[in-house]
Amino acid sequence: MKKETPLTLSQLKTIWGKDWDFFVEKIIPNCFCHTCKEVVTIVDFKIAVNDLNDVILEGKCAVCGDPVNRYTETGENEEYVGRIKKVLREKKK
Repeated sequence: MKKETPLTLSQLKTIWGKDWDFFVEKIIPNCFCHTCKEVVTIVDFKIAVNDLNDVILEGKCAVCGDPVNRYTETGENEEYVGRIKKVLREKKK
């Protein structure tokens, strides 16, 4: 079973750094809802990072309220991984 560590919105902003605007403009409003059968905005989401250093959002469809998730492969970007590791170290303190 893969381990996931919860994150705050502030920690997520730290991870995305200068790419935060991209995250807000392109990631949050770009989730597929299986109920609506279309791309929607994710709302009321919880944030976590997994053992691959990928960020996962678990929330609701802004249109119908059904569950939607968004998986971002931040673990493939060394810059993000460095920030994730720093956030996780700080979290342990």
